[in-house]
Amino acid sequence: MTNLKRIVGSFMMVATLSACAAGKGQDSSTGANGQAFAANQLPVLHKIQSYAFQAPYSCGGDYQKSALFLSEFSKNQNSPELLFNGACRSELSFQASTAGDDISMIADLGGVALQSVSATKALNYEGIVGADNSFKSEVPAVAGHTYAVVISKSTIRALYVFHVDSIAPDSSMKITYAVKSYSIQTSQNTVPGFDWEVGNK
Repeated sequence: MTNLKRIVGSFMMVATLSACAAGKGQDSSTGANGQAFAANQLPVLHKIQSYAFQAPYSCGGDYQKSALFLSEFSKNQNSPELLFNGACRSELSFQASTAGDDISMIADLGGVALQSVSATKALNYEGIVGADNSFKSEVPAVAGHTYAVVISKSTIRALYVFHVDSIAPDSSMKITYAVKSYSIQTSQNTVPGFDWEVGNK
């Protein structure tokens, strides 16, 4: 098992709320801050769905036009799981880390079929030791390519995949996506002092 797969597997296992609970007869669960969420407020796993971005965030966009929210919880937190970005007449891109202490990453799998991407293939598509998919904080948006996204936020842990179906001349975009794992959790203990720019001494 690769290091990346071990890390992702660990945070999926410790999640306190899973969307798959809906399949176990549970009609609601408690997430961060004790808030209850009905099963229909959480994403359905492995189901391909469609979404359309109207504009890149930095070219007339906003969260309503340029962001993907996978759940009612992330929408209520105003914390999208994907941001479609790019300045006007410039290269378009995707960002997984959107705010605060998010440490989320995205990998471009190339022109593979969305239907073929399992959770395992999202991390290592070829299934070869040492050939893990290359995850970055931001990647170019390319029509016909499929992407895998690992979400690591203080309240959300998720893994999902999406395919860029088309990019229009006006930079609007249509994608299809499928959620592989999704959980809402509460941190039991958090060490204060996180800062993106502070070094070590």
